[in-house]
Amino acid sequence: MIKKIFCISLCLFAVLLCPKISFAAKTAIVPDDPPEELQQLGKKGLDNIYGVKLDDAAKYFGEAMKKYPEHPISHFGTAMVAWARLEYLEDESNPELEKQYSELTDKAIEAGRLWLKKHPNDSLAHICMGGLYGLRARLAVLQHRWIKAYINGKKALKSMRRTLEINPEAYDAYLGLGMYEYYAGTLRGAVKVLASLVMSGNAKKGIEMLNMCREKGYYNVIAAKLLLIEIYTQTGGKYADPETAVKWANEFRQQFPKHAQMHFVQIVSLYENKQYDESLKQALDYLIHVNDKNDTVYKERFRSRICTAIGTNYMVMGDYGKAEEYFQMSRNTIKTDKHPARWAVWAIARLGNLADLKGDREKAISYYKEAHAYGDGWGFHETLDKYVKTPFSKENLPGSLPPP
Repeated sequence: MIKKIFCISLCLFAVLLCPKISFAAKTAIVPDDPPEELQQLGKKGLDNIYGVKLDDAAKYFGEAMKKYPEHPISHFGTAMVAWARLEYLEDESNPELEKQYSELTDKAIEAGRLWLKKHPNDSLAHICMGGLYGLRARLAVLQHRWIKAYINGKKALKSMRRTLEINPEAYDAYLGLGMYEYYAGTLRGAVKVLASLVMSGNAKKGIEMLNMCREKGYYNVIAAKLLLIEIYTQTGGKYADPETAVKWANEFRQQFPKHAQMHFVQIVSLYENKQYDESLKQALDYLIHVNDKNDTVYKERFRSRICTAIGTNYMVMGDYGKAEEYFQMSRNTIKTDKHPARWAVWAIARLGNLADLKGDREKAISYYKEAHAYGDGWGFHETLDKYVKTPFSKENLPGSLPPP
């Protein structure tokens, strides 16, 4: 099962940020690049999305929209701000915002199509289109909507390849290509058959592409590094390298000291490296920030996420009492949140895991059914059904910290 990319990796832009245009690239195609001012506005907007300064990001993309209303990067950026609000601030748990993002994405794609009819060699426009289709495909995969993922993934790859035809030095395009190579190479069963229709899938080659983007890219360096952290922290994964993940996560904390998403990346990386004491320490510090009403970076919406992370660390360390306390804290956020967060629903599943570990099968099944009742917008049902059939045991520990 594909692991949910966590928070800013955890959430960050699988294939959606724009590459630096290389005017000196030697190609057989004459590029039709947009004005430097537009590129700079796009860069500033995307930088602020990375920093989760979404109002500032909206300001820059709004200015781009005002000055260059037809170019797809203006529409792309507007859609990305809505996506970032849904992903970073609402943990993909706000139907109204999801609808708004979907509508803006449709509008951005239509704007891109119209622009490319007039400017077929605009590599920036192609990468924006690849990003929009790629994000659609990624979200569809995480929700187990395989046909939709296949269709949009195919379109995304076409756009990324066209970008490199126009500008072979647009190394940022390797983010999307590398991601698809990796996941197509690690999928199983019917999903892999679908993926193979677009790309055969070579996980090792995908990692090489991601590292190329990390080393030579411009806009997508952080995104590539975060995606590699996700790969390196996949529990039991063939390419797992949690030690490198911790190293990079620590570097991100130094680079972004007041950044809730980067903090969470560090917590997950430490957990996967079996540094449970330090992961727990950082998670408890994270919760202190959430409890601080004057801290505008660590949102109240993040409470379910961090309480579930704390509970999971305690569960792995054998303190079932503390684990249950924090899982219940996460579960209780459902009472006050307008839309239940996926981490809160996952905490209910974790309560079922605890009940199984304590030998209370009846209580465990009741928790799994409770979590199941919230629908499957996050792809939980497959795992919950497995827990209902087979009790969770110590052999299943440590397991993954993020939800499946």
